Amino acid sequence: MQNHEKTYIQIENILNSSENILIVTHIRPDGDALGSLLGFYYYLKTSRLQAQPGANIQIFINDKNLPKDFGFLPFFNKIKTNEYELLKKDFDAVIILDCGDFKRSNLEKILNKNLIKPKIINIDHHVSNNNFGHINLIDLNISSTSEILYNFFKYLKVKFDSTLSTCLLMGLITDTNCFHYSNTTHNTLNASAELVKTGGRLNLILKNIYKNPSVKSLKMCGLALSRLKVNKDNGLATTVIWQEDLEKFKAHNDDLIYLNNYLNTLDNVKGTLVLKEQPDGTFKGSLRTNRDDVDVEAIAKKYGGGGHKKSAGFTCKDIEKLL
Repeated sequence: MQNHEKTYIQIENILNSSENILIVTHIRPDGDALGSLLGFYYYLKTSRLQAQPGANIQIFINDKNLPKDFGFLPFFNKIKTNEYELLKKDFDAVIILDCGDFKRSNLEKILNKNLIKPKIINIDHHVSNNNFGHINLIDLNISSTSEILYNFFKYLKVKFDSTLSTCLLMGLITDTNCFHYSNTTHNTLNASAELVKTGGRLNLILKNIYKNPSVKSLKMCGLALSRLKVNKDNGLATTVIWQEDLEKFKAHNDDLIYLNNYLNTLDNVKGTLVLKEQPDGTFKGSLRTNRDDVDVEAIAKKYGGGGHKKSAGFTCKDIEKLL
């Protein structure tokens, strides 16, 4: 684990001197994005508001289609998704979590209208991160942004309770795929054990995120399997879901989570790619791999996307070459 003590102190100093704080994560948020976002929000609400009762703390994701499966997390309903609610506010500090690229925060319009240029704190673990913040807490050798926050809060001697521990545990669990990925280290396991010990609701997370599939999910999975092809160029097992499929089964994107997890168990392929047609005719590609010698983020970057070595995504218009 890297020594980030100097950066910890810089972040703490900015937070101590800020009255208006915005916390943000990337569009199409996953478990680590939401876990770190809500965990940081809870930390500020419980610690900073005691020192600064008038402080204004907002959480924001510039994405109106938040995944409903994460709705059980504390303060999920506090997340603002309408940028116009923030345009009239001037923030002293903006904390951007789990964003390998500033563009994924979708914050440019908001910050350009900010009369006071805020200090940007960039906390992340993606190899693609280019240190876009005024303060950058980046660790490429760690499982998740939530694990980075766990270490940060430990340094600050923050008291972990069920709320904070559940939020951070969500990030560790999902970004390691229940400790299946090689980014799981002994530090990750120690942090997870400590979070469970301090009240992290592991069973609640597993029940909601890795729950048994619905009938709709199984039907969609069967349809996707019937279309499965192995791309000889990249070694990926690829399938596609069309909008008419979703309409036929009255399904939505949340019903496809099981499909991604199931396909990731395939053997003798380098990875999997699920292409999902969007209402505007574009396609979202979701990449997964269990192999240590494959980097799906590198594939996603070719199409303007990003993510992790084991899990990444992108958006494109033409899928002919991908099938």
